[in-house]
Amino acid sequence: TDRFAVESTLIFTPLVIMLALTLFVTARLYFVQRRAIKGWEVKYGYFKTYQGDRPEYVQAARDHYKNMFELPLLFYVWVIVIFLLDSVDSFDLALAWLFVISRIVHAVIRIVDHTKLLYRFPAFAVGWFVMVIAWGKFLFDLL
Repeated sequence: TDRFAVESTLIFTPLVIMLALTLFVTARLYFVQRRAIKGWEVKYGYFKTYQGDRPEYVQAARDHYKNMFELPLLFYVWVIVIFLLDSVDSFDLALAWLFVISRIVHAVIRIVDHTKLLYRFPAFAVGWFVMVIAWGKFLFDLL
């Protein structure tokens, strides 16, 4: 047997955590926007086209939400592909967890103080490099 082999369904645990983080960020966006409307900081019509005056914290929450559908999409596709091809190993599992942890750290930094790019960027970069390694390993394994 392959010493790096793992139960392939284990790859879904970090995927579910990533989905939970996405749902949390989505719910947070809802409450941030609701607060802005109730506090008369933004007009309800703003949400028709997302143009016009709005507080910076509303834009930051929207940007964070959009981020959850950028780099993480590569993660979701990668997990599904390696699972379907039955090629999940312990290194893949470690990469998946590292990616999810990097996204959690990135989310915490965005929520606590979205202006801290000096801290936020390294968390993003770790996730990006993990996806480069994960996809590179996948392509190499295909050869």
